[in-house]
Amino acid sequence: MVSRSQGFLPPDLVEAHNFSYLLHDIMVELLRSGEEHGIFNTIISFADGADSVAFEQAEDIFVWLEEKQKISERADILRVVVFPAILSDMLHFIYEALESSRKAKLNVTYALLRKPLQENLFILESIARDSVGFAEQLATDPLRLRATKMGGSVVHSQLIGGLLQKLGVEDQFDAQYLAQLRYEKCDDGFDGICNTAMHLFTEHPKIRTENLDINFIFSSWDHKFSQWAYLYSRLPYILAYTREVVEHVCESIAPTCPQYLEDLSLRVAASSALWWKSIPERYKSHKLEQYAKVQQLMLEQYYVKRGLRLPPASQLECIALKGPRRSLWSRLRSGKTRQREC
Repeated sequence: MVSRSQGFLPPDLVEAHNFSYLLHDIMVELLRSGEEHGIFNTIISFADGADSVAFEQAEDIFVWLEEKQKISERADILRVVVFPAILSDMLHFIYEALESSRKAKLNVTYALLRKPLQENLFILESIARDSVGFAEQLATDPLRLRATKMGGSVVHSQLIGGLLQKLGVEDQFDAQYLAQLRYEKCDDGFDGICNTAMHLFTEHPKIRTENLDINFIFSSWDHKFSQWAYLYSRLPYILAYTREVVEHVCESIAPTCPQYLEDLSLRVAASSALWWKSIPERYKSHKLEQYAKVQQLMLEQYYVKRGLRLPPASQLECIALKGPRRSLWSRLRSGKTRQREC
């Protein structure tokens, strides 16, 4: 992870800021490595030469694929086209949000977070749940892929719950809490604060602008400290979940070297330990604690399995930054056909 200046960040929240950047950088590296090795391409097989010629002459390849009933091929193409584009767009917003936070521009930070946390992540979840179904919706009625049209946080909670089981991480994340954080206008949720950051005046009963006030304009340093504390207590939790979704989709395209993933998991576990300790007591919650406990257990099991002593807290930062093997393993090899040779 690239070292970055602390800027105006409170010293106690630097580790949480670094954890957010680590998760961001892991996903950026996935995109970079994927582009380098051409994993975001797909191969279409033709039954005969006539099909090949017809494909080359088709004005709209997706219409041709539908006419030929090549539904899985259409899904594969859309997955490898949409996935990196949506993820890249999301990471651009996350990066600028974190940089704005470092510069104490919290109104910009929260304004930038609404789209990636609600819309981009929802598209990634849709691909992870059912790539064929996603392709069908995108081809026939893309407005059905608008996260805000799904029916509120209850429906999102159900969808996320099913996906958590599919990913095998239901012991780490809480579906209802993830839905609440992203879609509910409440005291513990991003939707309300993101909306107030985007608009000078808001009229929704739960985020209504008070008399003689303008949203975020008169924020004092005390307000900023509260905004920072909330941001860095919750954002890493959502980004950690996002990374699980992203890794699942990537695995379906081109499996990653297992040793590389193990190194990443250790870095994330070490960084999460530092993050959890940095959260102010009033901003801690049982849902966040459950994630931190699972990560701590993974960290301990890694060293016990190898007959090693758990490193002291003073070394966790080094592990989070470089991993146990100092990037000895690369994510991908030279093409899809060699992914399992690591």
